Amino acid sequence: MRKSNIFLPAGRILRCIFVGLFLLLNLMAIPSLAMEPERILRLSLEAQFQVNIEGIKETQVYRQEESYTIKAKVVYQEPDFSYISYFAPSNIESRRILDNGKLRIEYSSIMNNFKISASLNSSLARKRREKGLRRIFVNYTISESPDEEIVGRGVYVISLLAQSSRNPGLKMWIDKETFLPLKQERYNSEGKVIFSSVFVEIHFNKKVSREELNDIPKSVKDKGFRPAYRVIGDIEELKEISKFSLSFPKYLPSGYSFQEGVLLNGGQKVALTYSNGLETIVLWQSLPINLKIRGDREMPFGTKFWTEKGKTFVLIANISEEELTKIMESIE
Repeated sequence: MRKSNIFLPAGRILRCIFVGLFLLLNLMAIPSLAMEPERILRLSLEAQFQVNIEGIKETQVYRQEESYTIKAKVVYQEPDFSYISYFAPSNIESRRILDNGKLRIEYSSIMNNFKISASLNSSLARKRREKGLRRIFVNYTISESPDEEIVGRGVYVISLLAQSSRNPGLKMWIDKETFLPLKQERYNSEGKVIFSSVFVEIHFNKKVSREELNDIPKSVKDKGFRPAYRVIGDIEELKEISKFSLSFPKYLPSGYSFQEGVLLNGGQKVALTYSNGLETIVLWQSLPINLKIRGDREMPFGTKFWTEKGKTFVLIANISEEELTKIMESIE
Protein backbone atom coordinates (compact mmCIF):
# COMPACT_ATOMS: atom_id res chain seq x y z
CA MET A 1 0.00 0.00 0.00
CA ARG A 2 1.22 3.51 -0.88
CA LYS A 3 2.03 5.66 2.13
CA SER A 4 0.38 9.07 2.27
CA ASN A 5 2.57 12.13 2.62
CA ILE A 6 1.25 13.99 5.64
CA PHE A 7 3.48 16.97 4.77
CA LEU A 8 2.00 17.49 1.27
CA PRO A 9 -0.66 20.02 2.25
CA ALA A 10 1.91 22.13 4.09
CA GLY A 11 4.23 21.96 1.07
CA ARG A 12 1.50 23.18 -1.22
CA ILE A 13 0.73 26.04 1.14
CA LEU A 14 4.38 27.09 1.19
CA ARG A 15 4.56 26.95 -2.61
CA CYS A 16 1.46 29.14 -2.84
CA ILE A 17 3.01 31.62 -0.44
CA PHE A 18 6.25 31.75 -2.44
CA VAL A 19 4.34 32.20 -5.73
CA GLY A 20 2.25 34.94 -4.18
CA LEU A 21 5.32 36.78 -2.88
CA PHE A 22 7.00 36.45 -6.28
CA LEU A 23 3.99 37.98 -8.06
CA LEU A 24 3.71 40.76 -5.48
CA LEU A 25 7.38 41.72 -5.83
CA ASN A 26 7.05 41.81 -9.62
CA LEU A 27 3.94 43.95 -9.43
CA MET A 28 5.77 46.37 -7.14
CA ALA A 29 8.54 46.63 -9.73
CA ILE A 30 6.10 47.66 -12.49
CA PRO A 31 6.05 51.48 -12.92
CA SER A 32 3.00 53.16 -11.43
CA LEU A 33 0.15 53.74 -13.83
CA ALA A 34 -0.65 57.05 -12.08
CA MET A 35 -0.13 60.09 -14.28
CA GLU A 36 2.94 62.18 -13.50
CA PRO A 37 2.24 65.78 -12.33
CA GLU A 38 4.50 67.15 -15.10
CA ARG A 39 2.29 65.53 -17.74
CA ILE A 40 -0.88 66.76 -16.04
CA LEU A 41 0.51 70.30 -16.10
CA ARG A 42 1.49 70.04 -19.79
CA LEU A 43 -1.99 68.80 -20.79
CA SER A 44 -3.65 71.60 -18.83
CA LEU A 45 -1.96 74.29 -20.94
CA GLU A 46 -3.94 73.39 -24.07
CA ALA A 47 -7.11 72.06 -22.42
CA GLN A 48 -9.29 75.10 -23.13
CA PHE A 49 -8.92 74.44 -26.87
CA GLN A 50 -10.24 70.88 -26.52
CA VAL A 51 -13.48 71.33 -24.59
CA ASN A 52 -17.01 72.67 -25.04
CA ILE A 53 -18.00 74.36 -21.78
CA GLU A 54 -20.03 77.22 -20.38
CA GLY A 55 -19.53 78.41 -16.82
CA ILE A 56 -19.25 81.18 -14.27
CA LYS A 57 -15.79 82.05 -12.99
CA GLU A 58 -15.01 84.14 -9.93
CA THR A 59 -11.61 85.79 -9.63
CA GLN A 60 -10.24 87.29 -6.43
CA VAL A 61 -7.47 89.89 -6.62
CA TYR A 62 -5.62 90.80 -3.44
CA ARG A 63 -3.95 94.17 -2.90
CA GLN A 64 -2.27 94.62 0.45
CA GLU A 65 -5.14 95.05 2.96
CA GLU A 66 -7.98 94.94 0.44
CA SER A 67 -9.30 92.68 -2.28
CA TYR A 68 -11.96 92.69 -4.96
CA THR A 69 -13.93 90.06 -6.86
CA ILE A 70 -14.42 89.79 -10.62
CA LYS A 71 -17.24 87.64 -11.99
CA ALA A 72 -17.55 86.53 -15.60
CA LYS A 73 -19.36 84.14 -17.89
CA VAL A 74 -16.85 81.93 -19.72
CA VAL A 75 -17.45 79.92 -22.91
CA TYR A 76 -14.89 77.62 -24.56
CA GLN A 77 -15.73 75.88 -27.84
CA GLU A 78 -13.24 73.58 -29.50
CA PRO A 79 -11.00 73.91 -31.38
CA ASP A 80 -10.12 77.57 -30.84
CA PHE A 81 -13.08 79.74 -29.76
CA SER A 82 -13.51 81.48 -26.41
CA TYR A 83 -15.79 84.19 -25.09
CA ILE A 84 -15.68 85.99 -21.72
CA SER A 85 -18.40 88.38 -20.56
CA TYR A 86 -17.82 90.29 -17.29
CA PHE A 87 -20.76 91.21 -15.05
CA ALA A 88 -19.07 92.31 -11.79
CA PRO A 89 -17.85 94.68 -10.54
CA SER A 90 -20.02 97.33 -12.16
CA ASN A 91 -17.14 99.31 -13.66
CA ILE A 92 -16.23 96.43 -16.01
CA GLU A 93 -19.63 94.80 -16.55
CA SER A 94 -19.69 95.84 -20.20
CA ARG A 95 -16.33 94.27 -21.00
CA ARG A 96 -16.18 91.37 -23.47
CA ILE A 97 -13.28 89.27 -24.74
CA LEU A 98 -13.74 87.21 -27.89
CA ASP A 99 -11.05 84.92 -29.31
CA ASN A 100 -11.82 83.17 -32.60
CA GLY A 101 -8.50 81.43 -33.07
CA LYS A 102 -7.11 84.23 -35.22
CA LEU A 103 -7.87 87.41 -33.30
CA ARG A 104 -8.41 88.26 -29.66
CA ILE A 105 -10.78 91.23 -29.27
CA GLU A 106 -11.29 93.06 -25.97
CA TYR A 107 -14.26 95.42 -26.14
CA SER A 108 -16.15 97.70 -23.73
CA SER A 109 -19.50 99.06 -24.88
CA ILE A 110 -19.61 101.70 -22.09
CA MET A 111 -16.14 103.05 -22.81
CA ASN A 112 -16.63 102.37 -26.54
CA ASN A 113 -13.05 101.23 -26.94
CA PHE A 114 -11.40 98.03 -28.06
CA LYS A 115 -8.07 96.26 -28.29
CA ILE A 116 -7.20 93.66 -30.93
CA SER A 117 -4.30 91.25 -30.50
CA ALA A 118 -3.21 87.80 -31.66
CA SER A 119 -5.23 84.78 -30.54
CA LEU A 120 -4.19 82.73 -27.51
CA ASN A 121 -4.10 79.82 -29.94
CA SER A 122 -1.72 81.57 -32.35
CA SER A 123 1.66 80.02 -33.11
CA LEU A 124 3.38 82.77 -31.09
CA ALA A 125 1.20 82.10 -28.03
CA ARG A 126 1.79 78.35 -28.28
CA LYS A 127 5.55 78.87 -28.53
CA ARG A 128 5.47 81.11 -25.45
CA ARG A 129 3.57 78.48 -23.46
CA GLU A 130 6.00 75.74 -24.49
CA LYS A 131 9.02 77.89 -23.67
CA GLY A 132 7.48 78.85 -20.34
CA LEU A 133 6.82 75.20 -19.52
CA ARG A 134 10.47 74.29 -20.12
CA ARG A 135 11.54 77.05 -17.72
CA ILE A 136 9.02 75.82 -15.13
CA PHE A 137 10.51 72.33 -15.26
CA VAL A 138 13.94 73.86 -14.55
CA ASN A 139 12.99 76.39 -11.85
CA TYR A 140 10.11 74.74 -10.00
CA THR A 141 9.46 71.49 -8.20
CA ILE A 142 6.10 70.13 -9.31
CA SER A 143 4.24 68.18 -6.66
CA GLU A 144 0.84 66.52 -6.44
CA SER A 145 -1.49 66.53 -3.43
CA PRO A 146 -4.42 64.17 -2.78
CA ASP A 147 -7.27 64.52 -5.27
CA GLU A 148 -10.16 66.84 -4.42
CA GLU A 149 -13.45 67.93 -5.98
CA ILE A 150 -14.39 71.24 -7.58
CA VAL A 151 -18.03 71.81 -8.63
CA GLY A 152 -18.65 68.11 -8.19
CA ARG A 153 -15.80 66.96 -10.46
CA GLY A 154 -12.66 65.09 -9.47
CA VAL A 155 -9.51 67.17 -9.82
CA TYR A 156 -5.76 66.70 -9.64
CA VAL A 157 -4.12 69.15 -7.22
CA ILE A 158 -0.77 70.38 -8.59
CA SER A 159 1.62 72.79 -6.85
CA LEU A 160 4.66 74.58 -8.26
CA LEU A 161 7.31 75.27 -5.61
CA ALA A 162 10.15 77.65 -6.44
CA GLN A 163 13.46 75.81 -6.08
CA SER A 164 15.21 79.02 -4.97
CA SER A 165 12.91 79.77 -2.01
CA ARG A 166 10.64 76.71 -1.68
CA ASN A 167 7.70 79.14 -1.63
CA PRO A 168 4.66 78.17 -3.73
CA GLY A 169 4.33 80.02 -7.00
CA LEU A 170 1.13 78.47 -8.33
CA LYS A 171 -1.42 75.90 -7.22
CA MET A 172 -3.86 74.37 -9.71
CA TRP A 173 -6.94 72.17 -9.42
CA ILE A 174 -7.13 70.38 -12.79
CA ASP A 175 -10.17 68.43 -14.02
CA LYS A 176 -9.26 64.73 -14.19
CA GLU A 177 -11.26 64.07 -17.35
CA THR A 178 -10.51 67.09 -19.56
CA PHE A 179 -7.41 68.57 -17.82
CA LEU A 180 -9.09 71.99 -17.76
CA PRO A 181 -7.93 74.04 -14.75
CA LEU A 182 -11.02 74.62 -12.58
CA LYS A 183 -9.24 76.59 -9.87
CA GLN A 184 -5.92 78.43 -9.56
CA GLU A 185 -4.05 80.33 -6.87
CA ARG A 186 -1.04 82.56 -7.54
CA TYR A 187 1.42 83.54 -4.81
CA ASN A 188 3.94 86.34 -4.39
CA SER A 189 7.58 85.88 -3.41
CA GLU A 190 6.57 85.80 0.28
CA GLY A 191 4.13 82.94 -0.25
CA LYS A 192 0.97 85.04 0.08
CA VAL A 193 -1.99 84.57 -2.28
CA ILE A 194 -2.27 87.53 -4.66
CA PHE A 195 -4.73 86.08 -7.16
CA SER A 196 -7.21 83.22 -7.23
CA SER A 197 -9.84 82.08 -9.73
CA VAL A 198 -12.41 79.29 -9.61
CA PHE A 199 -15.33 78.03 -11.65
CA VAL A 200 -18.31 78.24 -9.30
CA GLU A 201 -20.53 76.76 -12.00
CA ILE A 202 -19.60 74.83 -15.14
CA HIS A 203 -21.39 72.75 -17.79
CA PHE A 204 -19.30 70.37 -19.92
CA ASN A 205 -20.09 69.13 -23.44
CA LYS A 206 -22.28 72.15 -24.05
CA LYS A 207 -22.28 73.45 -27.60
CA VAL A 208 -23.00 77.16 -27.85
CA SER A 209 -23.70 78.87 -31.14
CA ARG A 210 -21.16 81.57 -31.88
CA GLU A 211 -24.03 83.70 -33.18
CA GLU A 212 -25.45 83.79 -29.64
CA LEU A 213 -22.26 85.54 -28.55
CA ASN A 214 -22.40 88.15 -31.27
CA ASP A 215 -22.58 91.24 -29.05
CA ILE A 216 -19.32 92.80 -30.23
CA PRO A 217 -20.04 95.25 -33.08
CA LYS A 218 -19.20 93.97 -36.54
CA SER A 219 -17.30 97.21 -37.21
CA VAL A 220 -14.87 96.25 -34.44
CA LYS A 221 -14.50 92.62 -35.53
CA ASP A 222 -13.83 93.73 -39.11
CA LYS A 223 -10.86 95.86 -38.06
CA GLY A 224 -8.46 92.94 -38.27
CA PHE A 225 -5.16 92.62 -36.47
CA ARG A 226 -2.42 95.00 -37.49
CA PRO A 227 0.21 94.57 -34.80
CA ALA A 228 1.67 97.85 -33.56
CA TYR A 229 4.60 95.90 -32.16
CA ARG A 230 7.22 93.40 -33.20
CA VAL A 231 8.44 90.49 -31.08
CA ILE A 232 12.16 89.67 -31.28
CA GLY A 233 13.68 86.64 -29.57
CA ASP A 234 17.35 87.45 -30.23
CA ILE A 235 19.14 90.15 -28.22
CA GLU A 236 21.64 91.05 -30.96
CA GLU A 237 18.86 91.51 -33.53
CA LEU A 238 16.99 93.61 -30.98
CA LYS A 239 19.99 95.92 -30.58
CA GLU A 240 20.23 96.41 -34.36
CA ILE A 241 16.55 97.27 -34.85
CA SER A 242 16.05 99.58 -31.86
CA LYS A 243 16.08 103.32 -32.58
CA PHE A 244 18.26 104.00 -29.54
CA SER A 245 20.97 102.28 -27.51
CA LEU A 246 19.40 99.70 -25.22
CA SER A 247 20.22 99.12 -21.56
CA PHE A 248 20.19 95.67 -19.94
CA PRO A 249 20.16 94.45 -16.33
CA LYS A 250 23.36 92.85 -15.10
CA TYR A 251 21.50 91.24 -12.21
CA LEU A 252 18.45 88.97 -12.34
CA PRO A 253 16.91 86.84 -9.57
CA SER A 254 17.73 83.14 -9.66
CA GLY A 255 16.06 81.23 -12.50
CA TYR A 256 15.21 84.24 -14.70
CA SER A 257 16.52 84.53 -18.26
CA PHE A 258 15.80 86.62 -21.34
CA GLN A 259 12.53 85.67 -23.04
CA GLU A 260 11.93 88.24 -25.78
CA GLY A 261 11.95 91.89 -26.69
CA VAL A 262 8.92 93.83 -27.90
CA LEU A 263 9.41 96.86 -30.16
CA LEU A 264 6.68 99.48 -30.36
CA ASN A 265 6.30 102.50 -32.61
CA GLY A 266 8.93 101.19 -34.99
CA GLY A 267 11.47 100.70 -32.21
CA GLN A 268 10.90 104.02 -30.40
CA LYS A 269 9.87 102.05 -27.31
CA VAL A 270 11.22 98.65 -26.24
CA ALA A 271 10.11 96.17 -23.60
CA LEU A 272 12.60 93.53 -22.48
CA THR A 273 10.99 90.53 -20.81
CA TYR A 274 12.69 88.02 -18.56
CA SER A 275 10.96 84.94 -17.17
CA ASN A 276 11.43 81.96 -14.88
CA GLY A 277 8.52 80.15 -16.54
CA LEU A 278 5.83 81.42 -14.18
CA GLU A 279 6.70 85.01 -13.38
CA THR A 280 7.86 87.75 -15.73
CA ILE A 281 10.07 90.80 -15.28
CA VAL A 282 9.43 93.60 -17.78
CA LEU A 283 11.84 96.46 -18.39
CA TRP A 284 10.37 99.21 -20.58
CA GLN A 285 12.65 101.87 -21.99
CA SER A 286 12.30 104.76 -24.42
CA LEU A 287 13.58 108.23 -25.12
CA PRO A 288 12.69 110.57 -22.22
CA ILE A 289 8.96 111.01 -21.56
CA ASN A 290 7.07 112.81 -18.81
CA LEU A 291 5.59 110.29 -16.40
CA LYS A 292 2.96 111.55 -13.97
CA ILE A 293 1.94 109.28 -11.10
CA ARG A 294 -0.94 110.18 -8.81
CA GLY A 295 0.49 110.33 -5.29
CA ASP A 296 1.62 107.03 -3.80
CA ARG A 297 -0.87 104.97 -5.76
CA GLU A 298 -0.49 101.24 -5.06
CA MET A 299 0.17 99.02 -8.05
CA PRO A 300 -0.76 95.32 -8.28
CA PHE A 301 2.88 94.46 -8.98
CA GLY A 302 6.19 95.96 -7.91
CA THR A 303 6.89 98.96 -10.12
CA LYS A 304 9.71 101.46 -10.48
CA PHE A 305 10.04 104.27 -13.01
CA TRP A 306 12.84 106.73 -13.52
CA THR A 307 14.69 108.79 -16.14
CA GLU A 308 18.46 108.76 -16.53
CA LYS A 309 21.12 108.52 -19.23
CA GLY A 310 18.74 110.16 -21.70
CA LYS A 311 16.08 107.42 -21.34
CA THR A 312 12.95 106.70 -19.34
CA PHE A 313 12.65 103.29 -17.69
CA VAL A 314 9.70 101.39 -16.22
CA LEU A 315 10.47 98.18 -14.32
CA ILE A 316 7.57 95.87 -13.43
CA ALA A 317 7.81 92.53 -11.60
CA ASN A 318 6.03 90.47 -8.95
CA ILE A 319 9.13 90.21 -6.75
CA SER A 320 10.33 91.70 -3.48
CA GLU A 321 11.28 95.36 -3.19
CA GLU A 322 14.86 94.31 -2.46
CA GLU A 323 15.15 92.28 -5.67
CA LEU A 324 13.46 95.04 -7.67
CA THR A 325 16.02 97.55 -6.41
CA LYS A 326 18.93 95.21 -7.24
CA ILE A 327 17.73 94.91 -10.84
CA MET A 328 17.21 98.66 -11.13
CA GLU A 329 20.70 99.47 -9.81
CA SER A 330 22.35 96.92 -12.14
CA ILE A 331 20.96 98.32 -15.40
CA GLU A 332 23.65 99.51 -17.80
